[in-house]
Amino acid sequence: MILKQIENFIPRLDSILPELKKIKLYSVQELNSLNNVKETWPGLRSKNLFSENRILFEFISYILFKNNNVFEKGVYTVDMVLHLRLAQDEKIDWIHTDDSHHDYSGIIYLSDTNLNSGTQMFDKEHNIINDMKYVQNRAIFFSSNYNHKAYGHFGSNVQDGRLTLNLFIKKHGT
Repeated sequence: MILKQIENFIPRLDSILPELKKIKLYSVQELNSLNNVKETWPGLRSKNLFSENRILFEFISYILFKNNNVFEKGVYTVDMVLHLRLAQDEKIDWIHTDDSHHDYSGIIYLSDTNLNSGTQMFDKEHNIINDMKYVQNRAIFFSSNYNHKAYGHFGSNVQDGRLTLNLFIKKHGT
């Protein structure tokens, strides 16, 4: 997979979004301490949605694997985290690839549409090869080894900031 984009990914997002916004968010230092890891990322993140709100985790997993046919049939594991990037985080973001333990990454834009924000994909020389604009309820999925970067961070809190649901997906077997 290189890239898939799906509009209106979560049915009735207006009903789901208030529940997602209730989930506690942590700094990278807090989550590293809680999970005994050494990750780096700007902004605030939740713990895995599986442990924070199992019903929402199962609902989004159902959409991902049953409804939209995003992925071929198979056995997958998914980590889902809310990620809030605020205007102050713009200067500390960078081009990166995601965890090498996963095959695919996904981002679902949750906040109101902001066409000055989005996710850029890069080639190996860091030239922009694609620019997905931040459109509410748009989901993008791509191979985890692609260079990418979020840009156009906005807002000052969970109510008006750049809130996304990030998915890290591993396929097991053939």
